[in-house]
Amino acid sequence: MQLSVEAEDKHSTYEIKIFVLSVYSLYASFLKSVVAHHGGISLDYTFGFFTPAERKKRRKATLYSMSEKVSTFFWDVAPQKGFEMRDGQQDMSFEIVDALINDQHFAVEAGVGIGKSFGYLVPLMLYSRAVGRPVIVATSTITLQEQLRRDIQDVMPLLGLNMNVILAKGQTHYLCLKKADEYLSKPDITIPDALKEGIEKGLQDRKDFPATLSQSIWDKVNVQRFSKRSCGACEKKCLYYEIRSRLSYADGIILCNQDFLTSHLMKVRRGQDGLINREADLIVVDEAHNLEDKVRSATTERVNQGFLLSLIRSAVNELKSSERSNVQRENQEAQKAIQSFFSCLKDQMQEQINKSQQDMRYADRFFFNGDSKSLSLLDEMMTAIKDLSTSIQIFASYDFQRSRSSSASDDLDAYSDSLSELCSRIDKMLIWIERRGTNAELVYCPKNTKDIISRLYFEGTERTILTSATLTNANHGSLEERYSYFLSNTGFPTGEQGCLSEPKPSPYPYDEHSMIYYCTDLPHPTREHDAFIEQGVERLIEVLNISGGKALVLFTAKTDMEEVHTILTQRNLPYKILMQQGGASQDKVLHEFKENTNSVLLGTGAYWEGISIEGKSLSNVVIFRLPFPVPDPIIEYKASISDNALMEVRVPEMIIKLKQGIGRLIRNYTDTGIVCIIDRRLRDDPAERYHDITWDSLPIKNRTSDLNELRRFYEGLQAAAE
Repeated sequence: MQLSVEAEDKHSTYEIKIFVLSVYSLYASFLKSVVAHHGGISLDYTFGFFTPAERKKRRKATLYSMSEKVSTFFWDVAPQKGFEMRDGQQDMSFEIVDALINDQHFAVEAGVGIGKSFGYLVPLMLYSRAVGRPVIVATSTITLQEQLRRDIQDVMPLLGLNMNVILAKGQTHYLCLKKADEYLSKPDITIPDALKEGIEKGLQDRKDFPATLSQSIWDKVNVQRFSKRSCGACEKKCLYYEIRSRLSYADGIILCNQDFLTSHLMKVRRGQDGLINREADLIVVDEAHNLEDKVRSATTERVNQGFLLSLIRSAVNELKSSERSNVQRENQEAQKAIQSFFSCLKDQMQEQINKSQQDMRYADRFFFNGDSKSLSLLDEMMTAIKDLSTSIQIFASYDFQRSRSSSASDDLDAYSDSLSELCSRIDKMLIWIERRGTNAELVYCPKNTKDIISRLYFEGTERTILTSATLTNANHGSLEERYSYFLSNTGFPTGEQGCLSEPKPSPYPYDEHSMIYYCTDLPHPTREHDAFIEQGVERLIEVLNISGGKALVLFTAKTDMEEVHTILTQRNLPYKILMQQGGASQDKVLHEFKENTNSVLLGTGAYWEGISIEGKSLSNVVIFRLPFPVPDPIIEYKASISDNALMEVRVPEMIIKLKQGIGRLIRNYTDTGIVCIIDRRLRDDPAERYHDITWDSLPIKNRTSDLNELRRFYEGLQAAAE
């Protein structure tokens, strides 16, 4: 290696020659050092040996060589070691390599059971080793991250690799030492033993604390804001500080969730230091059907009355007692404006509940009526908070010897800026109200989530691979037509920049091992809601009797689930009725369901896609009405910019979620069972407009509307198993 740097003053041009093949990290470090000492200089650099065109040519040659190793793994190494390789899995790996060679983004629907994790991990790991750069895998859950870590450990020796694997979790998973000290020192509160004992043991990761520790308490002591400048005092003791530092220079494979990756890319696109090593130029997003929600969540702001009033109290209390009277008028005006605005939101929410159809009564999201009154109250609240925040900052600055924390006043200032941006860009924002018990919460985000995803994931130097078992909303037509809803939500580039893959169907024998039952004679689930619940429960009991329990019943509304649970528990059925509990450990309920093999589990929300139960414990998946999206501001906005709201928004949303729910039944080659759809809207006569496209999209083609035929099929499965 040779470096030559010549300069006479800060306006000089630097010539840097670095004679190494892998120079990015070294050059970046050197550049950062030079810029730190000579702000405003211009730097012209040349890499010895290779022009950009030559480097591109050598990179392609490297990737072609890598493709041979992928072939060797799937055709020779893995079979010799007893690994079962599947056609869809191999095809997926080869297509990823082709996309890398062509410098393209890549998207593929990979059905349950093809082994998509191995399908992308093999080329990913070989790529990292070949080009000398870290790679990133982003998932939806920590559980999947842990599974991927185990898969990587299994694959590495087969590939002759030894790579670093780092699991990166978001900051809220870690203890803030400063906040913990402040919380523990409060004289007027009772500290939970689970928290106190964990801190005394030196624990800092949420997973290491007892599950009995409530999330509300953890939120008082976890990391919410991080910067190297403000957190420098805790550098040597803070686990999260250590992890952040490691991630900046990490090589190998970095596992994180989609929220963490989105935050990283947002920082990078703003020209800031990211959360992960900037050398990483290849990203895999697993469970990519969640990407839109994750990016929207990352750009969403929430404001509620209780939090704002508490934040104001804390910010005022950070001032000296002698200074607080100076902000008393602004404090009172801010509190009054907050109470007036949120009272208006509660009125809007209640009005919609009173006037709405049945579905809206159970919604968590409501529409924000941006009339002159509400917008005026919003502006008054923003102005009052801004005035108070400014005054607090002014009087706080008088005390140059302050040693107390000013985090509350900083947070208030940040909320003030956020509300100012909302008011100035209100036409470009999607605004809604969310129910929090009896209270209302203001929620807002940019309307253009699709453009944000495109900018973050497809317009940088990184190449992105997206995969999921549910990316398509149709089984026929061109690839663009089959992936149409995914494309409309994410802005995934097609053509030269992006490659859509032919969907990889599951290898499981669905039609031999399963059958779908659908109703034809029940009341309409929304227009005749009460009658539907009454008769739907009776039909549910009939199908539960066929399978002898062993059922997961999926609901679209929590209130429906609770009503059905009440009825079932009163019927003295011969199997235990379990129900998903808000705030309770999912693991505990699922364990009880697995142990009691004849039990019935009622669930909603994450249960549509977030659980995997193999074996006889789950032999019947019941869809208690089709999962059409509940009317809410996000869905209605999508509908408003579509040509056909039903077929372009509501039906694709329903199909994807229905596929996710049905996917809970068959989790391996030996699983068998039935799916029962308690909803008449998929009947053959009269057929709804979405009849054909829905049935064509489902993995199970074997179906019946005859309960006797369903019973015979299920009994046949049991006889075959014996």
